[in-house]
Amino acid sequence: MSVFSDFEWSWRGLRVRETGAEIAFSKGFAWDVWRGSYYILRETLRRRPAPLPLKIAYAPKPPRPWYLLWGALRQAGLRPTHHTPDAAALTIHFVDQTLINEPPPTGRTLNGHCTDISKSNVAKVFAATFGYDLSLDPSTAEEPYLEKGEENGVHDAQIRAAPTPPRPGRAYQKLLDNKTADGTVLDLRCPTVFGTIPLLFLKERPIEKRFANLNTRVRLARPADYFSEKELSDIKVFCAAMQLDWGGLDILRHAGDGKIYIVDVNKTDMGPPLALPIKDKLSAVKTLGLALRDALESGP
Repeated sequence: MSVFSDFEWSWRGLRVRETGAEIAFSKGFAWDVWRGSYYILRETLRRRPAPLPLKIAYAPKPPRPWYLLWGALRQAGLRPTHHTPDAAALTIHFVDQTLINEPPPTGRTLNGHCTDISKSNVAKVFAATFGYDLSLDPSTAEEPYLEKGEENGVHDAQIRAAPTPPRPGRAYQKLLDNKTADGTVLDLRCPTVFGTIPLLFLKERPIEKRFANLNTRVRLARPADYFSEKELSDIKVFCAAMQLDWGGLDILRHAGDGKIYIVDVNKTDMGPPLALPIKDKLSAVKTLGLALRDALESGP
């Protein structure tokens, strides 16, 4: 099946079939296509490690090249195979759905048991792990707060200033202050491999576009420079509770109390970020691939 079948096309733009995300054609879109295509070409041409002797299957299909896992699998030494889940030693579950209502898989899987990444469930697991809340009751809110959709990847957050009754399908969260001295907001995008964070993407955007799927600057960083040992330990516990084997966490550090908040979980994260320099794109994918390879070789 062609990768073009993943989208619905029109003269105005395209729509991602699985998530419903819409992308308008523009000069910025053309630039993003170029940056993404150049990374895919460089990753396709570069040398790969020795194959990892592991029969794998995909459910329902392999990640496309614009997903971060695509490059990581290549750098982990996992070759495309056509095994069925029953015959495979590892089944990689890769689907852009917030909720999965299917019987749990048997055998060794990657993300096969991560079935609910809705905003409400993320906030619930976060509170149980960290001991403090991200979510709130909008009907009794005394300060500005966020309202956003439950679904993954919709980027529809809005700031509310007055109390309002909660609506079905919407999540309500604290308005976190993650502004920088440069007048941007800073998101800590954390790729995770079985709960471990091999590296950070520091994502910045203008405050007025804080909820948009846009980054004006992205840098690589070491997790130890931004999180304490206790925070890293709690993040690993959180991933285990979410049954997230691979994925990206969006974490904000709130200036109001100095604490970190996990605001989103994405098990099919795109990447590496387009705004990241190509050298760092390739370096990041290599690091994540080696971390995934080590985990699969040493895991059950």
